Amino acid sequence: MRIAVHAKMLSETPLNGMGYYAHNLMKGLAAVDKANIYDLYSSGPIIHKVEGVNFRERVTGAPLFWTNLKLPRVLAREPHDIVFVPHEKLPPFVSGPKVITVYDLVPLRQYLRNPISMTAKLHFIKAITWTIKKADAVLVISEATKKSVLEVTGIDPGRITVTPLGYDTALFRPAPAADCVRVREKYGLSKDYFINTSSLLWYRKNLPGLIRAFAGSGARGAARLVITGKSGMDYDNVMAAIRSLGLEDDVLILGYVPLEDMPALLGGAIGLAFPSLHEGFGLPIVEAFACGCPVMTSNCSSMPEVAGDAAILVDPLDEGAISGALTRLASDSALREELTKRGFERARAFSWEKTAQLTLDVFEGFA
Repeated sequence: MRIAVHAKMLSETPLNGMGYYAHNLMKGLAAVDKANIYDLYSSGPIIHKVEGVNFRERVTGAPLFWTNLKLPRVLAREPHDIVFVPHEKLPPFVSGPKVITVYDLVPLRQYLRNPISMTAKLHFIKAITWTIKKADAVLVISEATKKSVLEVTGIDPGRITVTPLGYDTALFRPAPAADCVRVREKYGLSKDYFINTSSLLWYRKNLPGLIRAFAGSGARGAARLVITGKSGMDYDNVMAAIRSLGLEDDVLILGYVPLEDMPALLGGAIGLAFPSLHEGFGLPIVEAFACGCPVMTSNCSSMPEVAGDAAILVDPLDEGAISGALTRLASDSALREELTKRGFERARAFSWEKTAQLTLDVFEGFA
C-alpha cells in the first residue's frame, strides 16, 4: 500500500506535542513495516527525519492554507491507498480511506467554557462536527479519549482504535549519579524536591491547586516544589499563588528545561507531583516511571489507565488529598522504593514500536 502522511509538523522546530507523536510514530513504523510505502507530505523541508527505504519526503511548497488548498490538489494527482493525518484535521475532497489521530477531546461544552483561544475553540468545533465523523478510522491515545469521542460524536465504536503512546527509551532511563549532581548544581537544588513536568503552564495542569496543597503539606520546609514548562495561560495564576502563600523560596519555576536534563531531574526527585485535571494520555507519568521517579497523579481521565498500580492516585480537586500524598512521599522511603519498583515495571508496557504496530494493524485493515 501507499500511505500519504500529513507530515507538515515534521518541518517545524521545536516539535510540539503532535509533532513529537508524529515523528516517533513514523520512526516506529519504519522499524516494524518494511513493505508499505509512506509518502511524507509537507509544505516545507522536513527537519525531523525518518530513516527508511520505504519512507519518502514530498515537499510541496505553498504553506498558506496548505491543508485545505495545496495538499488536496497534490493528493488528487498522486495515487495513494490511505491518507493518514496525525491530528484532528482532514484535507477536504480527498478520496480513499482516511485515518486520523485524536489526542485529547473532552466534551465540547467544556471547551466552550474554558479560557482558551477562539482559534482553539474553532479547531475543536470543526474536529467534533466534521473531521472525526468524516474519518474512516480514528486512532486515540487512551481509553479516556475514546470515551470522550464516543460521547461527543456518537460514531461507531468499531471505527476507533486505542493506540497508547510510547516514550523515548534511549533518553528516559535512570540517570548516572554524576548527571544528578550536575543537574542539581545547574538549577540550584540543594534541598530535596518534588517535580511537576508540565510542558506548558496552563489551566488543566492544576498548578495553583498543587501549590496550595504543597503549602499545607508536611513536606514544606524540608523540600521544594520544582515546576518545568513554558509560560502558558495559567502563568499569572501560578505566580499569584506562590506570592500569596509566601512560597518564593519554596517553589521554583524553571521554565523550559532541555530534554537531556530531564532524566536526572526526575531521577533526583522525591516524586512527580502531577495532579492534572485532564490528560489525553499523561506521558510525563511514563517518563517518570522510566527514570525511577515515584509518581503521584490524578484518579480521573486517562491517568489511572496509564499509571496502573504504580502510582498514588488522588482526586485533583481535593487539595487535602494532594497535600497528604506529598507528605507521605516525603516521609516514607519504603513507599518511594515500592513505587519506583512498580514504575519501572509499568513503563515496560509502553513503546513506540507497540504504538506503531497497532497503527499498522489499522492501516492493513484497508488492504
